[in-house]
Amino acid sequence: MKRLKIFPKTFLYTLGLMLIIVLLSHALIYFLMPRAYNYQQKKALEADANTLADKIISATPDERVTYVTGFAAKWNANAAVIYDDFSYSVDLLKMEPGSPPNSNGKAEFTIIANATEDGLKVSLAENPYGGADFFRVEQAFAGGTGELTATVSRQHIEDAVGAVLMILPFTAALCVVISILFALAYSKMFTKPIQQISAATEQMQTLNPDVCCQTDSQDEIGMLAENVNTLYQSLLAALAQQTNFLRAASHELKTPVTAVSAMLENMILNVGKYKDRDTYLAKCKDLTDRLAQMIKEILNASRAEFAGNQERTDFPIAEAIRAVIEPYQIIAKAKGLTMNVKLDEAGTVCLPRGMIEKVISNILANAVSYTKPNGIITVSCNGQKLRVENECTPIPPEHLTHIFEPFYRPDYGRGRAAGGNGLGLYLVAATLKSLDIPFTLTPSKNITGMSFEINF
Repeated sequence: MKRLKIFPKTFLYTLGLMLIIVLLSHALIYFLMPRAYNYQQKKALEADANTLADKIISATPDERVTYVTGFAAKWNANAAVIYDDFSYSVDLLKMEPGSPPNSNGKAEFTIIANATEDGLKVSLAENPYGGADFFRVEQAFAGGTGELTATVSRQHIEDAVGAVLMILPFTAALCVVISILFALAYSKMFTKPIQQISAATEQMQTLNPDVCCQTDSQDEIGMLAENVNTLYQSLLAALAQQTNFLRAASHELKTPVTAVSAMLENMILNVGKYKDRDTYLAKCKDLTDRLAQMIKEILNASRAEFAGNQERTDFPIAEAIRAVIEPYQIIAKAKGLTMNVKLDEAGTVCLPRGMIEKVISNILANAVSYTKPNGIITVSCNGQKLRVENECTPIPPEHLTHIFEPFYRPDYGRGRAAGGNGLGLYLVAATLKSLDIPFTLTPSKNITGMSFEINF
């Protein structure tokens, strides 16, 4: 079976729900409305009968006649009152067209149901002439001095209920039409932004940078569109970054691979100086070692972008610095550099320790490599702030904006001859960005050189 799209599915679900509501509401009206109206009229009759009985006891004979006549007129009923020496009846109810009115309000009826409360007896009596049934009311006065009887037709109740039930089919049909129109309008309004998002995401498969989800909705669907746009732009940026990284990596790897291939080919052909195979085999070994190291650093750099997904542990920053600084202290001493270390034991973080130690190691390696002869390197940790300063030629602003790009090397001493491949600072930046850790690399304010600061 072919799956329905979101518009017809939403329309059918909405219409089905509304039709169920229409059906249930009309069914409840059909079954409950007659009972509710009958109960209401019965309670009103009981209240009027009790009120009439109370008035008869305290009223004068003339007032009693007025009260009884008013009660009979209100309910179009036969009413009779006997109280002490007062006796009066009003016959306004006819059993059938042309039949004589009941003279005493006490005609014999077949009782269908009785209900007695506080001396008031209300019976449902069958109309012997057919048609609507009657309410039969009997109220005994206090002290047994008389009684009030009345016969009230239920014809007005049945007429009212019949009128309501007669229009139910028309109201049901009208509700069905309204439900269809509303379901169409609601389905169109609800599915339009979703269809726009779906169409935009299909275009996003082509990686067109100008595509975006456009919707005027301010609810969760509007938030979804914004999230899709943000995700798409992040994806494009990540793809561009990865493409540039792979392009740069392939360019960097191509040089040693080409050199090794050329030397091996010339050695095989015994061309000129390459006949000295021992010398050039050693050079090939150096190039392959360098190639292996570069590949290792490329893999580390690619993993650095996912540092935020690694397991985190609590550890002091000073402890991580001490774990990696010793080799660089030895190298600095061998090169005649001075390394001052000031560590605050109070700074503790919850981060992937291995990646943080790699970051610190790369920063220290960079500082040791590019500090001027007899220069000073200062490593300080104050709380959760790490600062590494080294004396060197400050990096010009035009180079500083590109310093964290992969394989980027300025022309003043950061080339291959110095041992750099341009991945150290890229790995540092990628790791810290993945962990949402702010950092800066700026000219130092304390010495002539550069200052690298990290706020963990």
